[in-house]
Amino acid sequence: MAEKCPACGSCGMPMEQPEDHALGDVSHEYCRYCTDARGELLPYEQVLATNARFYVESQGVTPAAADQMARAMLADMPAWRSRH
Repeated sequence: MAEKCPACGSCGMPMEQPEDHALGDVSHEYCRYCTDARGELLPYEQVLATNARFYVESQGVTPAAADQMARAMLADMPAWRSRH
């Protein structure tokens, strides 16, 4: 049975390669898109905006719909559960 790849604890992105992890370090629980240059988790609003923009670009939804989708998805992520 194939081993499940880890997912970012902030946005849920599959982290299949070392370079997908913060700082290219597989011990980090967050991806390179959700962290700063030191590997620290970015603020919620910044992660929300990045994810909403991804939905607009990849799925062609409106910015308002993308914002709702991103908020719903982030609410289920370990990094942000305490916000809700």
